[in-house]
Amino acid sequence: MIETKVTSSLKGSVLDLIQNDYQFIAGDKIQEMFANDLVEVVRKSYREPWKLEVGQILWYGAKASEKPNYGKNSKKTPLTPIVLTLISKDDLEMKKEGYSDREIMETKVVRIFKEAYEQEALLTHSDMAYLLNVSTGTVSKQAKGYMQRTGEILPTRGIIHDIGRAVTHKRIILNLYIKGYQTPDIARMTNHTQEACDRYIKAYKKVEKLSKKMKSEEIAQILGMGKSLVEEYIRILNEEE
Repeated sequence: MIETKVTSSLKGSVLDLIQNDYQFIAGDKIQEMFANDLVEVVRKSYREPWKLEVGQILWYGAKASEKPNYGKNSKKTPLTPIVLTLISKDDLEMKKEGYSDREIMETKVVRIFKEAYEQEALLTHSDMAYLLNVSTGTVSKQAKGYMQRTGEILPTRGIIHDIGRAVTHKRIILNLYIKGYQTPDIARMTNHTQEACDRYIKAYKKVEKLSKKMKSEEIAQILGMGKSLVEEYIRILNEEE
C-alpha cells in the first residue's frame, strides 16, 4: 500500500514536471505513457538495501536484448539493474573444505556471469574484474578454462553480443557438433539460439569442403567471409584431423 502511494506520488510529480517544463511532449495520453514508463524505470533501478541478501550487491549490466551496432558506443548502451552474489554460502563451504583460491574464484566467475544473464543482463570481463578485485587476465583465464573443460559457454557480453576478441564460442559450438551433439543440445549448452549454432555449423561445413581445393583467400572471396574467420575455421579443422 505504501509502495503504491509512493509510486502514485512519483508519477504525479513527473506529470507536473512534464506539463510545466516539458510542454513539447504534447498530449495527455502521451504524457501519461511517458510518466508510466519513467516510473517503471525508477522502480526497476531502485532496490532497498535491506532486500539484498548478505554477500550481494546491486550492479548494472548491459541489456542482453540490446545488441551493439554501428554508432552505438558504450555510453549509448542501455543498462539494467541486477543483483549479484559476490560471496555465497557455497564459497564459504568450499573454503572450509580446502578448495584452492583458484577453484573458488572460478566458481564465483561462473556464478556471477550466469546470475546476470538470468536477469537479462550481460557483464564484460572488465565488469567481473572490478567486482572481484582481480585483473581482466585472471577473469579471462578462469572463464576460458571453465568453458574448455566443461564444453559450456558462459554468457559474457563479449560472447553473447559477438564483440571484442570472444571467439571461443564458435570453437566450442563446432567441437560439440564434431562430437555428434544435435543442434538443440548445442544451443542449450552454449546459451545460443539454434539459428546461431546452425549458422556457424553451415559455415564450417562450407569451409571444410572448399579447404581441400582452395586457399583461405579464395574461400573468403567465394563465401563472402573475412579471411581471418576462414582461417579460424581451418584451424579448427586441422585440430580435428
